[in-house]
Amino acid sequence: MKEIAVYEAKTRLSELLVEVEKGEQFVITRRGEAIARLVAATPGAAKRSSAQAQRQRVADAFDGLKRLRAGTTLDMPLRQAIELGRD
Repeated sequence: MKEIAVYEAKTRLSELLVEVEKGEQFVITRRGEAIARLVAATPGAAKRSSAQAQRQRVADAFDGLKRLRAGTTLDMPLRQAIELGRD
């Protein structure tokens, strides 16, 4: 846990919040005496659930693409299909 003076905490609050989101904790001091602690409200829970939801959406999208592709074949060589698709 890092110590930081009130004035410095006030001027660097945005930077400190980024560090807190990453799991860092700070003790805010006034004239060398600890007066507060800056910690994450929920240690990474919101980020983890958001990341998990994003991973699930990506996995679902790939599953949907696999279902669309199932049973689909070309009646010609791939190179010929590519050439036909060009203008």
